[in-house]
Amino acid sequence: MTWEEIYQRVLRQTHTDTIDYTNADADADIDVRYQELIDAVVSGSKADYFWDRWLTNTVINQSEYLAEKLWIAPDDLDIKRINKVFIKYTATQTDFTPVEYINPTSLTKHPDSYKTSQSTTNPFFYIQDNSIFIYPAPTVAIVGALELFVIHKPSAITTATTEANIELPAQFHKLIADWLRIDVFLSQGKENEAQLAQSIYEKGIRRMVSIMKERYWQAIQKTFKNNLNWFR
Repeated sequence: MTWEEIYQRVLRQTHTDTIDYTNADADADIDVRYQELIDAVVSGSKADYFWDRWLTNTVINQSEYLAEKLWIAPDDLDIKRINKVFIKYTATQTDFTPVEYINPTSLTKHPDSYKTSQSTTNPFFYIQDNSIFIYPAPTVAIVGALELFVIHKPSAITTATTEANIELPAQFHKLIADWLRIDVFLSQGKENEAQLAQSIYEKGIRRMVSIMKERYWQAIQKTFKNNLNWFR
């Protein structure tokens, strides 16, 4: 569905018009509900549906790398979650070494001590704030030696968004409208209608998450540009 089709579905299902529910109000609401649907998929299915693979450079003696956005033009996509990390510590290394995630509270020494003492055959990482910390720190700078698999935040829906750019299967686009009609009914004081709409919406959400779970091993990779300046 396009933005306009979602908007018209809300109007039709709530028996309202563009005066009571304006184009401007819909423009503010549609993306909010879309992003909440994305959150439902990510948290409910545990699947890598919105994933990207990213390569960047290692920096000599640097363990901390800022990890806020995928610099994918033109959107600068936000990272929602880092799933897997791989690294090469030497320029001659053929295969990436998996980097194990740990909880930083389990560290028994100051993190800096792991920059040189941790074995390159058993590296680990953790995340704090907007940074990813990798130990041991690289001792050489290598192009494309740090590889991450991440869940990204899809771009906002605007009036110019095409159906193909909505990163949910087309069959679930209507759930955005289904959620919005709950808000419209409540704003109109139609609580019974809102409760029925809520029940229908929740059933749709459960079905969507169930189907998305089945797609776990068929994750769709978003097309993106390589940009080795992702970390700064």
